Amino acid sequence: MSRVWHRHPVLFTQLRGFGVVAVICTVVSMLIFAGLRQSLGTQWANAVSLALCSVLNTELNRRISFGVHGMHLWWRDQRRGLWVMLLALAMTGGSLWLLHDLSPNASIVAELVVITLGNVASAVTRFLLLRYWIFRRLRSRGMAASPATGIG
Repeated sequence: MSRVWHRHPVLFTQLRGFGVVAVICTVVSMLIFAGLRQSLGTQWANAVSLALCSVLNTELNRRISFGVHGMHLWWRDQRRGLWVMLLALAMTGGSLWLLHDLSPNASIVAELVVITLGNVASAVTRFLLLRYWIFRRLRSRGMAASPATGIG
């Protein structure tokens, strides 16, 4: 581990947890999207999969990335997580719209790639919003917000 990570172990732990959660939620979201795409169309399947995964994403990030356990402020965290999901929805929905504008008969593989790239593009902003908006209370209390602390 580099010196930067030794000086910022909490940030390293949060980023590592965020990466694990991102992989889990991306796989779940893609499965939901693929299952709903035929019946709902691409934009609605994308919106439903992101909305459903938003709750999962916020909960997993609470526990794995930021070490928050218990129900204290759960509803507030989830509400804020839905706002963050709207950012991902704008990016992925816009990407799908652009894909279909350029290639009206795009395959499901192309759609999944575009959605994944849209999610990756919004991931940095999502992490910053989680860290500095949703879970800022952990920093303001002077607590080391890492999974090892069991905060909550």
